[in-house]
Amino acid sequence: MKTLIVYESREGYTHSCAKKVASLLDGSTVVIKAKDGYKEALEQYDLIIVGSAIYASRIPSSVKKFCKLRKKELLNRPFALFMCGTGEDMQQTFYEKNYDPSLLNHALQKGWFGGLIELDKHKNITRFILSKILKGEKELHQERLEAIEPFVKAILQEIK
Repeated sequence: MKTLIVYESREGYTHSCAKKVASLLDGSTVVIKAKDGYKEALEQYDLIIVGSAIYASRIPSSVKKFCKLRKKELLNRPFALFMCGTGEDMQQTFYEKNYDPSLLNHALQKGWFGGLIELDKHKNITRFILSKILKGEKELHQERLEAIEPFVKAILQEIK
C-alpha cells in the first residue's frame, strides 16, 4: 500500500504525529508539508491522510487550501483526517468549522492526538495571549499519542 500523509505543523508536534502514523502503516509512505502537497499526483496513492494542528479554532491555511484545491481527488481515494490541539472537547466543532462536509463524510477516520503548548516557543502577541490562557504556567501538556495506533488500525480495517 502506498500512502501520502499531508500535514502542517508550527511547533513540531503534528509533524511527530504524522511520522508516528507513517511508522504504523504497511508499505511505502510519503510524509510532506501541505504546501508541497499540490505537487503530488494523488492518483498514485492508495490512501491519503491529512493532518494539522488547530490554532485559535482554525487549521493552517496551507491545509485548508490543499483540501479545497484537491477536493475532487480526495473524494475519489481512501482518505482520513487527524488534528492536534489542546481543545479535545471541541474537536467535532473544529472539524465542522474547518473542513468541507463532503470531505468529513468521506473520511474513513477522524483522529484527535491532543497537543501541547510551550510558552517559550512563542513570541509577541501570541505569547501574551497564551500566557493569559495558561494562567502563569509555562506549558500545557495534553498529548494523546496513545490515540495514534487505534486510528491507524481503524483505517486499515476500513480499507481491507
